[in-house]
Amino acid sequence: MRSSRRALLVGLVVSTGLTLSACGFSPMYGGAGVNNALSEIRVETGREQVDFHLQEALLDRMGARHASGPYLLRTESETTRSALGVGTDAAVSRYAIGLAVDYELLREGESVPVVSGTVQTEASYNVPQSIYASVAAERNATERSAQLAAERIANQLVRALQDADTQ
Repeated sequence: MRSSRRALLVGLVVSTGLTLSACGFSPMYGGAGVNNALSEIRVETGREQVDFHLQEALLDRMGARHASGPYLLRTESETTRSALGVGTDAAVSRYAIGLAVDYELLREGESVPVVSGTVQTEASYNVPQSIYASVAAERNATERSAQLAAERIANQLVRALQDADTQ
């Protein structure tokens, strides 16, 4: 009985895969060519703490720690901090860290970007009583915002590289 269920499941998976490939479906992260291309992109960011977090997140997300390919991803970021909540004592109790990142993917030796764009993210945090805890909470929100930006940039690069492969 279990072997017949297993055979049915395998048959279903195979038929689904054949049906999807027949209609032109290709998985975003399944193509070795696109993933390999991302891992060969060098990353260059600014010198602020948020830039460090962004660079680390991009390198991790793209698998590009040892990249030596012909592409360079250059980013420029701007951080904002805005009050979201005010407590009963009229003190701000919640902040949002906004991050806007302009990026461009350049091919070595060319000045016109292959891909360029902007992503915006936001992460919020509560303000605890302790000064140290407040600093740690803000740093954590900055890190989360940079990770979200890296994810969005990587997704946009994947789409652009897939579009370039199909043309």
